[in-house]
Amino acid sequence: MTFTTSAEAVVGEPAGAAARSRAETRRRLIEAGTNLFASAGLPRTTTTQIAHAAGVAAGTFYLHFPDKHSLFREIAFAALAELRARTAAAHDAAGADAVAQLRARMETLVAFAEEKRDLVRIVFGHGPEAGEIGAELADALFPGVEARLRDRVAEGRIDPALHPGVAAQALVASWIRVVAWWVEDPSRAPREAVIETLVRLHPVFTHR
Repeated sequence: MTFTTSAEAVVGEPAGAAARSRAETRRRLIEAGTNLFASAGLPRTTTTQIAHAAGVAAGTFYLHFPDKHSLFREIAFAALAELRARTAAAHDAAGADAVAQLRARMETLVAFAEEKRDLVRIVFGHGPEAGEIGAELADALFPGVEARLRDRVAEGRIDPALHPGVAAQALVASWIRVVAWWVEDPSRAPREAVIETLVRLHPVFTHR
């Protein structure tokens, strides 16, 4: 006598096939959500629209995500994880020179923004989506900035009147704001000019 697993009993197919089907459905929901968030914005996008664009029933969405905000967070933080991995690799490849390290980070940030232009525009732009999640991403983007500035103050390399926490927030905010402004219309400035200006604007971060 042959027995079936619970997954086989529910979906009428081997458990491995059911898992692959579920993963494929989730992938399609993420792809559909990304496209709709980019074209219509988070507030104007509904879970029904996402499900329809993914080619699944409306109720299927809730088997994968509790709401559209959860889907959006997954998309945004997956992109952040990718960016942080790229940034870390670029930083390591740049060697010990502080200017080279910062330039490598800015080059990586700008290149990533070009690839993920719609996501950057949603999260860090002027729209209502640029709220709490944008702040979370900003805090996570360059986690070592404040610590590095604190070390530089302690070592006497920069003005002791500079508050590392305030300076770190200002630096990260300016980097993100400039990149978000640029991806809205890349004709505003040449790509290399964006990178070089961001590096040169912050000698406090690269001063030896």
